[in-house]
Amino acid sequence: MLVLGTGELAADILHKLQNGARAKYHTVSCFDMQYGDNGDNGNAGNGYTTGDHTELEQVLERERVDCIVVAMGERRGRLPVHLLLSWKFRGMRVEEGASFFEKISGKIHVVRLNPSFLIFNDGFRWPTQTAKRLTDLFFSTLCLILTAPLFYLLPLLIKLTSPGPAFFQQTRVGLHGRRFSMLKFRTMVVNAEEKGGPVWASEQDPRVTRLGAFMRKFRLDELPQLINVFCGDMSFIGPRPERPEFVKSLSQQVPYYDLRHTVKPGISGWAQVNFRYGASVEDSVEKLQYDLYYIKHMSIALDCRIVFKTIRIVLNGFGGR
Repeated sequence: MLVLGTGELAADILHKLQNGARAKYHTVSCFDMQYGDNGDNGNAGNGYTTGDHTELEQVLERERVDCIVVAMGERRGRLPVHLLLSWKFRGMRVEEGASFFEKISGKIHVVRLNPSFLIFNDGFRWPTQTAKRLTDLFFSTLCLILTAPLFYLLPLLIKLTSPGPAFFQQTRVGLHGRRFSMLKFRTMVVNAEEKGGPVWASEQDPRVTRLGAFMRKFRLDELPQLINVFCGDMSFIGPRPERPEFVKSLSQQVPYYDLRHTVKPGISGWAQVNFRYGASVEDSVEKLQYDLYYIKHMSIALDCRIVFKTIRIVLNGFGGR
């Protein structure tokens, strides 16, 4: 395989491949088209091959390349269209960089994503919404019945170990940007944000009570969100709902961030089972890439896959904050 381009997308593709994403791919070269200004100029001169159409053809012949991934940051006037067509009709696979990255990583690259990729690409159609809602309604009812004893026991323990209410309500942003009150069992001291304002939770967060730390580790604090699912504010599976204060800031800093709100938020999601707890803008970008992948490929089968991964994570007590 040859990667055509040396920008950020090309670098991310190489990084994913070199870290064992797909053993069947062997990258022989990362080629930068030379147009007088060093092409993408992202990583040129750092182990990347640079040249013109003739030199590119020589690399393809010499290395016996059978797949080209086009990951050029700027293609207008640079893309070797005739050469790519010639090789494609000779049997070579030519793949678009963003689509290839999606395939090997399970997420959509958003940093330099072209809007046309979202507009014209397959996916982003949800014929399963009615089935998804009926499934949410059935299983939220079932889970509320099965976990009813915990709705008596945990509030009692919370009251005994920390002064304040047992339940905690927090405004979150849901479908189409509408706000709703998300329910949780309280795991922090009362008025935890009175001084510092809204902040992301951190590891060993001093605001978290001892019982709260245990509940967070095994996601017991999120049981009341079954009520949110039953009422239709949330789904079992979807992007995690964020607070309005963070949404406002992230929408200005992260491209396509508002697309998360085109589906119902979930108790768990593709980003949650593939990435750690997000506590920064950089983490939010990474999680958005997984969320967009989920929105594009949303199906009952993918939801089931996420449910099984979530159960495994909960049983391991991994990642809770």
